[in-house]
Amino acid sequence: MSIGILILALVSSAFVFAGVFLPIYAVFRYPVPAEPPIHRQIAQAVGVDQETVFENPVLAPLLNLCMQIALRMNITSIRGKVRQDLNASGNPSGYTVDQYLALSIFSALVAMAAGIVLDFALLGGRALLMTIPLMLLIGFSLPVLTLSSAAQKRVARISKQLPYTLDLVSLVMAAGSSFTEAVETLIRDNPEDDLNQELRLALSEMEYGSTRAAALQNLADRIPLESLRSVVGAVNQAEKLGTPLSTILKLQAEMLRMHRGVRAEKLSASASLKILVPSMLILVAVVAVIGAPLVINFLVTGSWF
Repeated sequence: MSIGILILALVSSAFVFAGVFLPIYAVFRYPVPAEPPIHRQIAQAVGVDQETVFENPVLAPLLNLCMQIALRMNITSIRGKVRQDLNASGNPSGYTVDQYLALSIFSALVAMAAGIVLDFALLGGRALLMTIPLMLLIGFSLPVLTLSSAAQKRVARISKQLPYTLDLVSLVMAAGSSFTEAVETLIRDNPEDDLNQELRLALSEMEYGSTRAAALQNLADRIPLESLRSVVGAVNQAEKLGTPLSTILKLQAEMLRMHRGVRAEKLSASASLKILVPSMLILVAVVAVIGAPLVINFLVTGSWF
């Protein structure tokens, strides 16, 4: 009997060892170099690179471990979402998709550790099977959702600023400046504006040999905004047909304002319907407050007053 228990314990230990060792071996079987992105390599070469959390001597070992895992996460949907949100948010820290996924994995591990500690402190470790996957999911999702929220807010600011920027570029071009000179004037006037930052990137691409059509198309690809895509398409079409660009920009600005006005009218019309239900509830509550004492008095005394 003792020999059977011993064999069973050895087999169980072997399965536990295999369950722990094989996933680790699968992840780290082929070493993948965690090289910085090309724009950061250039920045490091010229001495203007901005340090990130990956250069922190305390966190670097853990983040490099998370980077090895992130480099093997070939989930196209998550990578595409993170890449789009990084571009739309402006990516002030210069993270790559792999780096941001590594930060998300690190956040998941920290959340898991916190969940395990809380589970042992409050429940005595009885809910680990539910706590560990839940905290991993929450920890991984939190940085992704934070990035998505920042991207949406920045896209909304760009959408709000777009008609005014088109008007200003059109006015400067009507005064005799070229498109590049007009955009440079706007950038010098307000370099911190989100749309001006994107225009600065487009001008940098043009300075390094890219065509204006390609640079503007890259701008439209970075910012998931339908109105910006239509403006870029109109500008590129005007360049092919030889139409005056200042006129096209002015027409696009007027069209965007018209669409914004139509959208505001739709929202105001829907607001009147949405407020109808709360108004009816308030009316019912007022009637109940006024009529309830009369009804109670009638039920108790048989008289309304």
